Order: sequence, then C-alpha cells, then structure tokens
Amino acid sequence: MSFQGTELIAGTETLVTTLGIFSQGRGVIPALSPLMLDEESGALVIYDGATLGKAIYVSAISVDTDTRSQAQVYKCGVLNVDALNWPESVNTLNQRVTAFAGSGISVQPLSAV
Repeated sequence: MSFQGTELIAGTETLVTTLGIFSQGRGVIPALSPLMLDEESGALVIYDGATLGKAIYVSAISVDTDTRSQAQVYKCGVLNVDALNWPESVNTLNQRVTAFAGSGISVQPLSAV
C-alpha cells in the first residue's frame, strides 16, 4: 500500500500539540495554517505574513471560528515547509523559515533531512 498525502514531519524533533484559543468570528482556519496572536484579543488568528517571527503555532485541524474557539495546535517540532498553508505574501524559503523565529516550531524542506 502506498502513502497518499503530504509528509508533515521534516526533522527528528518530537511533534507536540497544545490547546489553542482562537479569535471568534474569523471564518474557517484551514489545517496546517501558521498562526499568530491577535494583538487586540490575544487569541490565535492566521499568520498575516507582515512581520517575520510572529508565527507561533500551526493549526492541527481545520477550525471554524464562527462555531468553535478551541482546538489543538502544533507548538513544537520541525515541519515540512511545503505542507503548510502560507499567506500568498510569504513565498520564499527565507520568509517561511523566519516566520517562526523564536517559537518552538521550525520548518524546512524534506530534502534537508
């Protein structure tokens, strides 16, 4: 049987989750989206790509913030940079790697393993 999907783990570090609290009324956040804190509410929103180093977590599942405010997020581990749902403005490897600077998440291409 062959594997049909995208490899998520891109390193040897254990992938760790935690409970994330999402900002309400922001629509659906797709699984594997980089997340940052909303400056007004302190809750999680999709990373906007405007400031490098602001992404802190990755959504583990799709979350409809109109009906749900809590879900598991990845807080630590090395993820496949190409598996994540990046904002269109974050389109270089440098931008993607530095998006998580200072957090427990790292991203790299699978070929870097």
